[in-house]
Formats: sequence, structure tokens, C-alpha cells
Amino acid sequence: MQKSELSNLGETLLMDEDADIKVSSRDPYLVIFIGKDSGKRHKLKPGIITIGRSPEADITIDDDRISRIHCAIKWSNGSITVEDKGSKNGTYLDSHKISHAVLPPGVSIQIGHSLMKIEYKDKAEVEYEQSLTHQLSTDALTGIFNRQHFTNLALKEIAYARRRNQTVGMIIIDIDNFKSVIDTYGRMIGDLVLVQLTDLIHENKQAEDLLGRYGDKKFIILSRGDVDKKSIHRQCENIRRAIEGFKFFNADACVQVTASIGFYLDRPGNGKVESLLDDLIDKAEQALYRVKEKSKNQTFAKRY
Repeated sequence: MQKSELSNLGETLLMDEDADIKVSSRDPYLVIFIGKDSGKRHKLKPGIITIGRSPEADITIDDDRISRIHCAIKWSNGSITVEDKGSKNGTYLDSHKISHAVLPPGVSIQIGHSLMKIEYKDKAEVEYEQSLTHQLSTDALTGIFNRQHFTNLALKEIAYARRRNQTVGMIIIDIDNFKSVIDTYGRMIGDLVLVQLTDLIHENKQAEDLLGRYGDKKFIILSRGDVDKKSIHRQCENIRRAIEGFKFFNADACVQVTASIGFYLDRPGNGKVESLLDDLIDKAEQALYRVKEKSKNQTFAKRY
């Protein structure tokens, strides 16, 4: 046993020379901490990765001030360098515009509206951070996106659709008479119904669409890709009929519910993306209220 003095810590450690000492492997990650993709991290691999707005870039960032292939990061022989690829708005390290430079850990890179830096992390640190991110972005009961995270993703989808002149659809699903389920069977049974409803909606929506919990008994879907009124109406009806025909069994109860669905679709125009999202949701809710005013358990589309 050998005594080791750590004068800067003011403490003495006893170390066994024969003991196996495991050194954690720490890999470089590009961490985005300001911008639309804030919170995302990308593990670097030896070689060159490109960053840009184009889907062809290794790391794609949805930012109008970022060029299609904006810059490249190279990791070689323990050194990391960054090179601007002729971008329109430039690449900056700690506010200094560069064409090519060595990138030390912790030094911020700015491209467009996004700020990022290199951090070295081991597997345990990454898994812990991913766990925290999951907790912040998902609804604890149903496991789907919570309202805030759905909103953040929807803003990116609308900006993307506007640049490509694509249609965006918004669907809102409301469980009919859900309060009576709670009053009759209790909150626990009500929560079980919501969890099973989430599974039903997942099974009947398009795989690429975003799904979130919008309220206690409301769900929201953003339809992605090439959508039209006929295809969204068909999807809504598939969901509505699946809910209508499902029996929620529990040891103490057999519960059946129905759902009212409103939807709206449009091509995003000019204006702030936040306002465009608010308008899509507002018009989908107007369609939902029309169903509620009539007889419930129906699908209704807001005219556009």
C-alpha cells in the first residue's frame, strides 16, 4: 500500500499499487446550447463531419441563417479543428470570425443563431443527460411528447414546410365525457384509460406524425409530409373508430369512451412561425368545438 499526498486538496489517499484502476473513456460531443436544436448532442467520430441546413449535412440544423453546408469539424490525432465552408454568414469562435482554426474544449462556435461547443463525456454522463432530457420532453403518464416539447418540434416542422411550400395538418382529439369516467370509476381508472388511448392513437396515426398530450383529456397530432384533407380525414376516422370500438378492461370496471376530433390544414405563409402554429391549433380547436356543439364522436374539418 502506497501513501499519496494531494497537496492541492489537503487530503491523503491510500492507494493499492496492485489494484486495477479503470479509467473512464471520454469522447468528444458537439453540444448545441443555444438555438432551435438546443439540448442536442452529437458524438464525434474520427474524421470529418459537416454541419449545415441541408439534409445532406452530417449534422442538420434548422436555422435560416445557416448555409446548406456551413462548416466542417475534423477530429484527428486528438486535435479538433473547424473550417468554414464558404458560408454566407460566417463561422465564429468566441465571437471571432474564422476560416480555419483549432477548436479547444469549451470554446463556443456560433453559426447562424446557434451556439455550440465541444464537451468530453463518458457513457454514464451521456446516459444521465439523456434521461433528464427524456423526463423534460415527455408526458409522465402516457410517455408521449408533453405540450412544451411538442410545440418546440412543431415550430421546426412548420418552418421546414414553409421553406418547401408544403401543407401542414393539425389534429386535436378530445375524449368525450371523460369527467364522468373519473367521477364513476376514479382517477386511477381514468389514467389507465388515457394510457390505453395513447396506444390506440399511436397504432392508427401515420408513423412519421408528431403526437403529444395537449391537456388532461386532449391529444394533438401534427401531420408531416405530403398531406391533404382526404388523407387526414381518413386518419382521424381510423383513430375515432378505434377508440369507439375499444373496451378498457380493469378488474373493477369495463369502460367504453368515444372521441371528438377536429382538424385543419394549410400551407404556412409569411409571418412568425409561432403565430402560424397558434393559427393552426386555433382553427383545429374551432373544428373540434363544432363537433362538441353537435353530437360528439365525430370528425370535423375547419374550412381553409
